[in-house]
Amino acid sequence: MAGGMALPAKAQEFRTLADIERDLNRYEKVALHSFADRASFLSIIDRTLGLDNIKGADLLFAKLPQSPFTVSGRRGNNQAVPCQIFIPAKIAPGSGTEIFADLMRGWFGNQLHYASSSDLTYGWLMRHEVRHCDPSHFGDGGNKERDNEIEADLFALNVITDPVVRKKLAQDALAFRMITATLFASSSHMTGLSLKRALHDTQSGNDPTAADEIAAFLAARQQVFDHAKAITTGPRPTNHDIIRAVIELAGTQQGNLLVAEILVDLDQAIAHFAPQLHDRSKSVQ
Repeated sequence: MAGGMALPAKAQEFRTLADIERDLNRYEKVALHSFADRASFLSIIDRTLGLDNIKGADLLFAKLPQSPFTVSGRRGNNQAVPCQIFIPAKIAPGSGTEIFADLMRGWFGNQLHYASSSDLTYGWLMRHEVRHCDPSHFGDGGNKERDNEIEADLFALNVITDPVVRKKLAQDALAFRMITATLFASSSHMTGLSLKRALHDTQSGNDPTAADEIAAFLAARQQVFDHAKAITTGPRPTNHDIIRAVIELAGTQQGNLLVAEILVDLDQAIAHFAPQLHDRSKSVQ
């Protein structure tokens, strides 16, 4: 279902990795890989890039990637090797897993409601990754890394030429970023407010700095989980407790205007992807 309308059967089919790889190669030379576990991931890395060629490989790959993951290399202003994009097998095409649902930890259900569709959001994330294949996105840190994330999100949207489809996909992408930025993303991915201002063309000289945005997301995160712990009846908060906490906090006065904006947008984002679950949690108040 997308926007309340059933998609044609063909549009609901998951494409293969080869199909996606051909599509991404219109933008950059890439190779797509699916891995099932740490051993297969490191094996592919070693075969394609050579672990000995990666500075700090043990530290860089200390954790198994849970989401699509890009590894590139730069020699001067050019790629040293074709860009490698790794996709966990559990969210690869044909797995039956909705990538947004999985990346949001299943807190809002395994079958989400989209303004566009699960396939279009998958394609958006893949195009986001291919943008990181450009050497200008390699090896950056700090605010440049955050800027890269915002730029990659916008690139992945702007390749959609149909304005209606782009608008619907933008709704899904922004809701996804607001949820992940508030609840668990690292600081480099706390970009929801910046993305919203860029999409709505409301940027001004008074936009929050990167530090202000990150601080606001961290403050909102602390409030959500503290409130969820306060209202839970079990040993730890459930997804219903988290949603209830967001709903209740979104209606409170906040001293920080950015935190207030985040909580309202977070509430709307959850209602966007999981309207029935949101309604059930709201009725418990």
